[in-house]
Amino acid sequence: MRQPTAIERYDAWYDSPLGQFCFAAEIALLRRGMGESAPSSILELGCGTGRFLLGLATNASTTVGVDQDCAMLEVARQRTSQNTRFTWMQADAASVPLPTSGFDVVFESTLLCLQRNPKPILDEMVRLCRPGGTVVIGELNPFSPWQLWRRAKARFGIGHFRNAHWHAPRQLMRILEQTGCAPRFVGRAVFCIPINRPDLAILRKATDAAGQRLWPWLGAYYVVAAEKR
Repeated sequence: MRQPTAIERYDAWYDSPLGQFCFAAEIALLRRGMGESAPSSILELGCGTGRFLLGLATNASTTVGVDQDCAMLEVARQRTSQNTRFTWMQADAASVPLPTSGFDVVFESTLLCLQRNPKPILDEMVRLCRPGGTVVIGELNPFSPWQLWRRAKARFGIGHFRNAHWHAPRQLMRILEQTGCAPRFVGRAVFCIPINRPDLAILRKATDAAGQRLWPWLGAYYVVAAEKR
């Protein structure tokens, strides 16, 4: 029997009970960061298999996903083979061959945690966003118990986050401010216990609701959004 590839395992996680819960919460938070107005053009850097761009660009007429991984982009292309609104491009996220100020919204989700220095990609996001548009960052919260556990495992060479770099919201917001952006939104999501079992749906919802009220700074995922001046 053929074993699933690393990309297939990564993508399939979002179909698991915990993956579906996290994805819904993260999409909802990214939407809040994007604001109330419906953008006509959206660009995602580090789009992977395309799930997040598909989840956010329901009404946009121009949607572009950029990633360096050809295999991931192939999954995204297959996922949107009947939808001509989506364009998938292989490129370095710090140097995208697209015009300046071309998009209403430019976002990324868990791309910067793979970068020791996030500034080149953030600078590129700002360049690609139009004045008055929104730059949206979705990242893993280094202060969440989820990440504390992942960091502990990484010390022993275990898990998928052995080479991750944990950037705090304030750090990324400061870089955006230095590029001339105006901070607009900071929020967090995913407060549930990270146990991936279908029979724990009620517990997931209960702990998530409690976390939002009692420890809102500990969400596993955070979004920072800023307006390009």
